[in-house]
Amino acid sequence: MDSIDLDRIERRARMRYEWARAWRAILGFAPVWLVVGLACAFTHRPSWAAAFGVGAFVMGAVMLWYGRDVKRAVLPGLAAGLVPMLFALCANHVQHVCTGGACMTLCMPACVVGGIVAGVAIAGIGHRRRAGLGFWLGASAMTVLVGAMGCSCIGYSGVIGLALGYTAGIVPGSLRRMFSA
Repeated sequence: MDSIDLDRIERRARMRYEWARAWRAILGFAPVWLVVGLACAFTHRPSWAAAFGVGAFVMGAVMLWYGRDVKRAVLPGLAAGLVPMLFALCANHVQHVCTGGACMTLCMPACVVGGIVAGVAIAGIGHRRRAGLGFWLGASAMTVLVGAMGCSCIGYSGVIGLALGYTAGIVPGSLRRMFSA
């Protein structure tokens, strides 16, 4: 067998291997479509929830395919992202709260508080695992994308509130990790 034939066979085998890994990642993360469907069903802006859900699915499948630290960040990021998503979806159905002469919706506080809780959870998991930068970035991206499915109920401001709350929750844990190492 010539070396040219051997190179072609190796490339073909590598391509089949990578396609099989990609297919397993897509199938492994397919149950997230149930979460996306529930978010779309219970929000007033289903197109935004669907857009963030597609982003979360693509991000999760790529992270599972890539492996390493980011693969270990998928499930913690998904679980932490469910907190602000559920807080915002529940607050979205309460309508508004009136105290004295002022009325306000609960969506923004729910997004911020949910983001803080999610940030603290990811920081705790990352510190306990002594995770690397890949874990922190992957878990953060997954958390914000999943949380944004619910926090988009009030538009960009809800997503920005989620991101600010998440940052406020994760910064103390990441600083603790940097200075304890």
